[in-house]
Amino acid sequence: MMKQGIILLVILLLLLRSNVMAEKIVFAIVEDFPPYQYVEKGQATGIDVDVLREACKQLGLDSEFRVLPWKRILKNAKEGRVTAIPSLLYKEERTTFLYFGTEPTHINTDSIMARKGSSIKVSKLDDLKNKVVGVIRGYSYGPAFDSYQGLKKEICDDHSVLIRILNKGRIDMAVASEMPFRFNCKKLGLQDRFETVYVISQHPTYTGFSKKALGKRGEAMAEKFSKMLRQLKANGFFQKTETKYLR
Repeated sequence: MMKQGIILLVILLLLLRSNVMAEKIVFAIVEDFPPYQYVEKGQATGIDVDVLREACKQLGLDSEFRVLPWKRILKNAKEGRVTAIPSLLYKEERTTFLYFGTEPTHINTDSIMARKGSSIKVSKLDDLKNKVVGVIRGYSYGPAFDSYQGLKKEICDDHSVLIRILNKGRIDMAVASEMPFRFNCKKLGLQDRFETVYVISQHPTYTGFSKKALGKRGEAMAEKFSKMLRQLKANGFFQKTETKYLR
């Protein structure tokens, strides 16, 4: 009788343990996309990492951030080896293997930046004629800007070079994705030197959840995260996290 009681107790404890163990969401991120996701001192960090880790905590989920090359991220999501991909542009072809939530993780903004006090005003691309504008090699800023013929472009290898020559006055303006630009300004101690004078384009990005990994639960999971993202924006956590990386 006692033996049966012990067996029942062990079974009960195992059942309780399985109920207590939280589901883990494995996010696949890239190594170098600051300030959203990057690796520092061997650890995944960035705005996406902090926000999604907090979202998981609030939802009673465990989180893991796995750093992978971009092509492997997509492949692993298709195969169900990872649960989710943050900071994705919505594309119809991606809906074949991912569920997208309704709330953006963040908005990518491509802007024209100038030195504060320069008196530069831009209301349309034609205002850039005869100005020297810095761009980053290999980047696209949308078809309207990329195909515009009236520009004198100074091509830079990375954000740090772009920011330095703008600060020294060697170019009139710089075109960049605004958040990475501001993140690199902070690293260089130049975070208060520049201002946005024109917004070229804005694109919302989302967290996509693997259909293979989650099955039919994925759609509900995507919406749970959307709801939590809205809460984190409403209660100030999102804005506080952005400030941490940009100021």
